[in-house]
Amino acid sequence: MKLKYNLYLLVFILFFTACEDKVSNENTTDITKKFDGQSITIITPNLGDKKISGPIIEEAEKFEEKTGAVVRVLTPSWTDTIAKTKQSLTDEKINFDIYVIISSWGGSLLGDKYIEAVPKWVKEKIDWEDVLPIYKNNILSWDGVDYSLPYDGDCISLYYRKDIFENKTIKEKFYKKYGYELKAPTTWTQYKTIAEFFTGWDWDNDGKIEYGIAGSRLKGYGTMLQFFARAAAYTKYPNDKAFYFDTKNMKPKIDNEGFIKALEEYIEVIEYGPKEMVKFSPGNVRQSFIQSDVAMVIDWANTGTMSANEENSVVNGKVGYASLPGSEQVYNSKSSKWENIYNKPSSVSGNWTILVSKDSKYKELAFEFASHMASKELTSKLITVGYSGVNPSRYSHFEYSTQWQNSGFGEESAKEYLDLLKKELENDNVVMDIRIPGADKYYEAIGKYINKAIKKELSVKEALTKSALEWEKITDSLGRQKQLKLYIESINE
Repeated sequence: MKLKYNLYLLVFILFFTACEDKVSNENTTDITKKFDGQSITIITPNLGDKKISGPIIEEAEKFEEKTGAVVRVLTPSWTDTIAKTKQSLTDEKINFDIYVIISSWGGSLLGDKYIEAVPKWVKEKIDWEDVLPIYKNNILSWDGVDYSLPYDGDCISLYYRKDIFENKTIKEKFYKKYGYELKAPTTWTQYKTIAEFFTGWDWDNDGKIEYGIAGSRLKGYGTMLQFFARAAAYTKYPNDKAFYFDTKNMKPKIDNEGFIKALEEYIEVIEYGPKEMVKFSPGNVRQSFIQSDVAMVIDWANTGTMSANEENSVVNGKVGYASLPGSEQVYNSKSSKWENIYNKPSSVSGNWTILVSKDSKYKELAFEFASHMASKELTSKLITVGYSGVNPSRYSHFEYSTQWQNSGFGEESAKEYLDLLKKELENDNVVMDIRIPGADKYYEAIGKYINKAIKKELSVKEALTKSALEWEKITDSLGRQKQLKLYIESINE
């Protein structure tokens, strides 16, 4: 009997051990041909230069070969992507399994619960603990729940010609004119002074007249987000997450004295850039810098990698990296007064995330592909090359590796670049995107009036007053109390 009992016990143990292994390894085993016959559709915009969407298309082809699945990648224009995304939420004939979106579009999807929360097995697969807290606690979550996977981490910083700033003759010339040492600006006032100094002469001796700055001023997302990055120094009060709206009544803050000062300066410094700067997109800004036409640019992290590995770059090894300039004063919207506080917020805007639809027929397949794109291994490669548009979002991304060396970065330059980004992303005082439903409408409205102010069709005050009035109409049309609730959820208050 004892022998018989032991045999039964052995079979019992083997059976349940096998079952346990099956469950625990269900999503971590080899996925070769596991999804044969299944198909998913991904939507992400065509940004014109294959940034963000390019790596997805490349990896989709490899993923199909490995898994047997069919992965369709749709890349409409920016505007059409917004329209098709919204349409997919109400039209049963339009089905997307994965949305790859800029974080400001998340509200329409997350606020109304169209997205599947990230499962535990996916977090384990992509090493969730490696993702920086600023992304996990803000951009990837909504009302405390994790819905998004990290793809591209973005922050806006300052890039400058370190070799020129350290040139002894030029430093002496600057000191003689302004009475202080030439170095990366720590305030927007210094930024303007340095921009003026470098405008209108051949400071790099290449036979061309150069300028102080380049910045995005073309009507669109790039210009709006860079304006908000500048305005943050004057208007992002420390410890107050509510940057765009008041959390009592959803009243816009964008027409207060701080925003007015920021837009006045945003327009004034155009004279220190190339004459074409009023039509510059972020892409034009990067090209202007890497071709040595300007001394400083405000941009996302793409400028760093493009400086090192774009074929037409002449500034590799000559770039300095600095935080966004700050201000000696900040406007307190609650008291409607300026306060003498040095304020230096970061701008973590324009981040690209990956979301899986709650209505996806093949959720496991969708999460498998999404986790591949968000993986430490793949993103660690993508962040080192300018063409991808993917920037650091993990602790491990800030470790210097042979991948950085192979990308064209010198070790010293790469470490300075990574140290800057890490510092920016660890700043508690930070401005992020509008993430509530209707974000595209709010951005479109203020973008329209900022453009009119840039073209001198409206005064700065008129432009921001009209922007605020239009924001009020958008809020009322979408439901003020609902928008207020979602805004508070979006900033995880």
